[in-house]
Amino acid sequence: MTVAHLIAVPPFVVAGPAPRDFWSRGQAAVEFTVVIPFHNPGASLRPTVERLAETLYAQNISFEMIAVSGGSSDGSEQSLAELPWIRVINDPDVRDKGAALQTGAAAAHGAWVGVVDVDGDAEVDPYELIECLHRARENEAALV
Repeated sequence: MTVAHLIAVPPFVVAGPAPRDFWSRGQAAVEFTVVIPFHNPGASLRPTVERLAETLYAQNISFEMIAVSGGSSDGSEQSLAELPWIRVINDPDVRDKGAALQTGAAAAHGAWVGVVDVDGDAEVDPYELIECLHRARENEAALV
């Protein structure tokens, strides 16, 4: 499956770089990394990110969020600047959404990595992403 195919079907969850049994070893780690590649999402970016974070907190899921600009020119990454719990990557060498996805996945520390598409016309449903995480956990799947 290519990156182009993955971008077309978010949200999805894949096994991340951290060991999935990190909680049994007593190590402080992140269970879930949410990668948010974006290109000119406008005013919808921040509310979507906040809704995702609120839902993950409410589900008591240890997470990190990484938002990566894929050549955005609308300044939307500035809306995330004051949120202390999200890492924003705005690298001028990352010029498209596929490169943004790869950059975010490479920066992930979670046992599981989820991706959401904030550029689409449809509203992001945080519970759909969490359902993917639950299915991945239950099935020990590499990709859900």
